[in-house]
Amino acid sequence: MNMLLTLFASAVIAAIFVQPAEGLYCYRCTSSQPGCGKELSIRLERWHQCPETGPYGGENFCVKVIEKINSDVVITRECLSTLRHSQKHREKLPTVQRHNYCQYGRNNDPNNPYDERLTFCFCNDWNGCNAATTTARPSMSSVIKLLTVCAAVVCLSILALIR
Repeated sequence: MNMLLTLFASAVIAAIFVQPAEGLYCYRCTSSQPGCGKELSIRLERWHQCPETGPYGGENFCVKVIEKINSDVVITRECLSTLRHSQKHREKLPTVQRHNYCQYGRNNDPNNPYDERLTFCFCNDWNGCNAATTTARPSMSSVIKLLTVCAAVVCLSILALIR
């Protein structure tokens, strides 16, 4: 019985701390497409796996780009690794890119370093995080870990009662 309990505890610890090796999945669309406006329709849009970051590495993020053109607002949802290959966005990408962070695009003008018509929001805590109207959401991996720990406690309690 102790051997079974040890195996079970090891499996729970491995499930909590070992992360899968699959890549990040993000929404990849523009607001000109149905279901990809200010609010994203999960019935019309699907996640797409992000390409690898390439030989230079770096962390990959889901990105939501908000661009103000006169009175219109254009929203683009994409993987950071793809935006780095787009000339339109590569030159405007903020130098600071971190989870749950929004920043204005860059200008190549030292007197006015930010383009306030362009905002980049980064996230990578859960697949499809660039669907959110804001990037502040609880991490799905944290929720799964909490549920796994709760299930382990319940199972261990049942095993203790059976003995």
